[in-house]
Amino acid sequence: MKIKKIWTLFLMFSFLVACTDNPVSTEPVDLPTNPTEANTTEVMFTSTPTEVITPTPDEPMIALVNGEGIRLQDFEDEFLRYESAVNSLNKDIDVEQAKDIVLNNMIDTLLLAQGARSNGYSLTQESFDARIQQLVADAGGENQFQDWLSQNNYSQEGFQRLFKLELEATWMRDKIISEVPTREEQIRARQILVSSRTLADDIYNQLENGADFDYYSWGYDQLSGGELGWFPRDYLVLSQIEDAVFNLQPGEYSEVIESAYGYHIVQVMEHELDRQLTQDALIQKQKKAISEWLVSQRTNSSVSIDQD
Repeated sequence: MKIKKIWTLFLMFSFLVACTDNPVSTEPVDLPTNPTEANTTEVMFTSTPTEVITPTPDEPMIALVNGEGIRLQDFEDEFLRYESAVNSLNKDIDVEQAKDIVLNNMIDTLLLAQGARSNGYSLTQESFDARIQQLVADAGGENQFQDWLSQNNYSQEGFQRLFKLELEATWMRDKIISEVPTREEQIRARQILVSSRTLADDIYNQLENGADFDYYSWGYDQLSGGELGWFPRDYLVLSQIEDAVFNLQPGEYSEVIESAYGYHIVQVMEHELDRQLTQDALIQKQKKAISEWLVSQRTNSSVSIDQD
């Protein structure tokens, strides 16, 4: 049943915003952007896509973000959904850590939604209704959709509220990642990796005396010859390798580099100043861009959390 798309939508930021160790990993979902694509099933909602939540005495808030509230009830319901998702994967859950993850994800989503509005995005009633209609159609009709809401701890009002924020946040996310360059300076390298410092020093001395790098790289990695492939700056897990190789010319190799994995000698094979990023490198750059944007927004925003 395509209703699973909805759950994917509400967890999509754990895929791109790598801010926490969220055990639930999902892909973002595309929703129709053209209202004519939406199913014309009648919807029981009275939607209010322009609503901004402001604190009221009779409506408890768990957090305020630039004066805009996150309802305590929305947070509690979101935690139940998160808990259910983790349990379905047969994973243990630390309740306090999970609550922090959920709340921080909700704050990040609200910051992104606010960013969309400040950048001129406005979710129209027509567009919002079209998306709701598509979700109802994907569920198999209004009755099935209402059942799904009930099973997943959503009130109609609460679902609309969170869905609207997700649509705004998605727009801002897409704007951020669209500005990430797809081409960068890159290096293709290979390595000799061994577990002993003494052995690594011996191999380095052999190389200095004219030994063939090929002989050792294939000798200690018979599957790929130590191939690391093409990579840009700020991509490898081991930054010390990047620091070394981006200062080398093709054919040159590093001194022995120690890491948690062992002892490396890395040779630059090719170096290009402008090369298309691989999909994996581009996604990593996009994650970093969103994470940095959120860090900046938090620094420059008023965020208060009710600790009670």
